[in-house]
Amino acid sequence: MRRQLLLPAVFTLLFAAFSLNAQIRMDENFNYPEGDTLGAHGWVSFSGGSTNALYVATPGLIYSGYPLSNIGLSAKVRGTGQDAYKQFDSVTSSSVYCAMMVNVDTARVGDYFFAYFPNSSTSNYVARTFIKIDGNNIAFGISKSTDAPVYTPSTYTRGVTYILIVKYTFLTSSTTDDEMRLFVFTGAIPATEPAPTVGPVTGPIADAPNISRIALRQGTLGNAPTLWVDGMRVFLSWANIVGINNISSIAESFSLSQNYPNPFNPNTKIRFAIPERGNISLKIFDMLGREVTSLVEGNYATGTYEVNFEGKGLGSGIYLYRMNFISETGKEFTDTKKLTLLK
Repeated sequence: MRRQLLLPAVFTLLFAAFSLNAQIRMDENFNYPEGDTLGAHGWVSFSGGSTNALYVATPGLIYSGYPLSNIGLSAKVRGTGQDAYKQFDSVTSSSVYCAMMVNVDTARVGDYFFAYFPNSSTSNYVARTFIKIDGNNIAFGISKSTDAPVYTPSTYTRGVTYILIVKYTFLTSSTTDDEMRLFVFTGAIPATEPAPTVGPVTGPIADAPNISRIALRQGTLGNAPTLWVDGMRVFLSWANIVGINNISSIAESFSLSQNYPNPFNPNTKIRFAIPERGNISLKIFDMLGREVTSLVEGNYATGTYEVNFEGKGLGSGIYLYRMNFISETGKEFTDTKKLTLLK
């Protein structure tokens, strides 16, 4: 009897873990020796010959609050040369996202450096992602395919690390209606998906049958930018980029668990459960009650969640984390616990 009771529980845990992992299709941190070509680490060259091969470079990029920040080095994308793609498990419905840290060295009149491919093509670029110079500033842009890109305002600066998220959404009304969106962040990444910086955009070119590859492209000489790219993550749910993972869709009661590990340096995880849909706020405070950072802010469905907290940049000591929740039926839950950062 005990064995029969345990099997469903084990299956549920395994299924939850599998579903969580399946949400993230690929992480690429370029955590390889400096100077290696990307071709030595799973990337496939498809154009540009052997000239200016894509390679692993310094520095590795840093962006506070981004889960792939400061891991390994980066990829250097130059104004012309070899192009390469990396494959992942195919996506054929709903949406697929790719997030990355980008730091632009030089920009010119405009060309694309990133795109998606279906699994059977090295020419059907979709969600082409552009960079161009505009006065002293730069702008980012996106197009579906060969159509003209739509650009952001020219408010971005060379030498600054930004988060770019490129979203491809499959639609079914026609064979040319799939949508592209581009998000550009300069500060905290919101817990829930905001309006895009650019998009949705579409175009007359046929929709991709699937999205199975990301491509880095070194562009056309005289048009293309030079930049560092790092911390690339291909994922299916916005929660996968802000470090909030849905562990289970079931929660029997409200709870805020003790962080683990504790003490920690520099990362720890905090788990919470909400048995009803509602608005949740989870924040970190110092011992004087001053807010350090907001980890979760938004409307969430019933379930058990886990969020990562990175203490990089903070001093050793004891901090507080506080959860406030109001359900759609008016129920409230508040709890506060301590965590210890040791460096």
